[in-house]
Amino acid sequence: MLRYWAALDGLRGLAVLAVMLFHAHVPFSRGGFLGVDVFFVLSGFLITSQLLREIEQHGKVSWPSFFKRRLVRLQPALMLLLLAYAIAWASGLIPTSGVTTARDIVTVLLAWAHWARAFDWHPPDYLGHTWSLGIEEQFYLLWAALFAAAGVKLTRPWRLALLSMIGALVSTGWMHWLQANDASPARLYNGLDTRAMGLLWGCALAAFLHALRPGLLKPIGHNPVNTETRRVGSRYIRLIANNAAWICLGLLVVAIVVADWRAPFMFKWGYSSIAILTCILLAALVVTPDSTCSHFLGFAPLASLGKISYGLYLWHYPMLRIFETQAPVLGLEQPTALTIALFLSVLAAFASYFWLELPLKRKLLGKKANPSVPMPQQP
Repeated sequence: MLRYWAALDGLRGLAVLAVMLFHAHVPFSRGGFLGVDVFFVLSGFLITSQLLREIEQHGKVSWPSFFKRRLVRLQPALMLLLLAYAIAWASGLIPTSGVTTARDIVTVLLAWAHWARAFDWHPPDYLGHTWSLGIEEQFYLLWAALFAAAGVKLTRPWRLALLSMIGALVSTGWMHWLQANDASPARLYNGLDTRAMGLLWGCALAAFLHALRPGLLKPIGHNPVNTETRRVGSRYIRLIANNAAWICLGLLVVAIVVADWRAPFMFKWGYSSIAILTCILLAALVVTPDSTCSHFLGFAPLASLGKISYGLYLWHYPMLRIFETQAPVLGLEQPTALTIALFLSVLAAFASYFWLELPLKRKLLGKKANPSVPMPQQP
């Protein structure tokens, strides 16, 4: 079990809100797609922290157990969405053929939507947002398999941090090479090979912190608060970390307002810069959980939004697409239709979390199912 950081849930909340506003075409959210990059870094950080804690406690990683946890945490909500999608199609709300609908559902179930989009292999339309779920699910399984196969020596924190950083740089360099050889923006944006950089930077941060100050990743009961932060000089560390957190958060907000996902410079250095900014922000939040930035992001309503961010991500895009298409039929203006869609997405996410996801987690994984464990939630 990992320590719980309310600020990380708040960061999730901001990220999913940016994605939702981007898909709803709200002004000043042109770069809202960057919420996915924040999620990638968060996921890499949390999944690696969890795996390192498992090695520390048990001396190894059980891939079957890891796979079971992933299924329990991710699939019930996704299956509910796909069921609702099939019902919506049968009701005439989604104007596609039965063959297309079935193919889209199978593509999502196989976690293949990102490759379908990258190579234009019949990419899902109303379920197009699941491309990022495919990236995270495939990365999770490959990363956990590496831990399970490599043993303790290769996955020692310092070695793992170096391996992760090299992997992130290789992914970035590969994106540059593909761009120089005229790869399409869709190929660059949707491929696991090119987008792994964000996940790997998060992995590197987790390994680095585990090596430097492993107590930071332990539950508070095992690592009393303020034990380390009261050391000589810690006041200056907190000051630097808090200022760094606010600066990084501010830069991320600016990028969310102005960035364009197709811009050439985004593929050259933009996405990697966003990942590194997010890493610095995460490090500052974890090292100084009592900072003003941590308290801001840990604000209860924002953290609550972060807790249901997986459901929000799953539901908002199909809802927006359906209401966008059906607005003329319903006699609604587009802004009104999209507002209703977002409101219904929040309701569906809350219902899914409290009536399906949380009960199943507690039943199948135990009452102490860790709230810090990542969920994929991206556009």
